[in-house]
Amino acid sequence: MKFPLATRYSDYDTKGHVNNAFYLTYFEIAKHLLWREVWKRHPDPPFVVAEATVRFLSPAMIGDPLEVDISTREIRTRSWIWQFRITDARDGRVIAEGSTVQVYYDYDTRQAVPIPDDVRVLLESVKA
Repeated sequence: MKFPLATRYSDYDTKGHVNNAFYLTYFEIAKHLLWREVWKRHPDPPFVVAEATVRFLSPAMIGDPLEVDISTREIRTRSWIWQFRITDARDGRVIAEGSTVQVYYDYDTRQAVPIPDDVRVLLESVKA
């Protein structure tokens, strides 16, 4: 699913482009929008991020309209991988790509647990 990104003045560094530290925040925004848009029955899913990667391909400058695309790349027993692509909304130029590994988590026992079937169906619904 694709969502528009609203950058803030504080996202930019002295060179006038989005600072690398904010791209993981953009991934988090996409996750939140996806949960809100698609998975209303699970408004606060119990997962933790175990791994995150970002590959920077082109700078996003002040005023560039950005979009972020999020999809499920892989579903495992207790975890899944979301992949992200941030593009310039005007021409599709790829700004950054990345992924995060989420682990379904029981906060009481502090352990990874199997992904429930209904959540698995939702993850499949946004598979790349």
